[in-house]
Amino acid sequence: MTALPLSPSRPLQIALVGNPNCGKTTLFNALTGLRHKVGNYAGVTVEKKEGRLLLPNGDEANLIDLPGLYSLTPHSPDELIAHDVLLGLRSDTPPPDVVLNIVDASNLDRNLYLTTQLLDLGVPVVVVLTMTDVLKKYGQTADTETLSL
Repeated sequence: MTALPLSPSRPLQIALVGNPNCGKTTLFNALTGLRHKVGNYAGVTVEKKEGRLLLPNGDEANLIDLPGLYSLTPHSPDELIAHDVLLGLRSDTPPPDVVLNIVDASNLDRNLYLTTQLLDLGVPVVVVLTMTDVLKKYGQTADTETLSL
């Protein structure tokens, strides 16, 4: 594994990216201790939200909860926010050092299109599967070995 090049002048920038309603804000709240609004419908997060995350080594990271999007081609103002943060086009937000791609395991076909685009950005991407309880309810599991290839 390659160490990330970090600047001592700013914390690690971690972006939470995924389709609408895949669990990004729920994970953001769990990691930061904040309580941003979550909902079971698209469009709950319409702007970026930021919070601090204490890493195991004692360093701080800046966690960025981005609005949901289906691809890196924006079709709405909130998708444009996510697009611009990911591509480093916003003066108020450094580009992410790492992308946590939040993927709804119960709808992989729809979610993995964005994953392929994120991998092309050249930024480390970690895929986080959510909604695995929904799969389990129907007697299914996600093949994480195949997904990791």
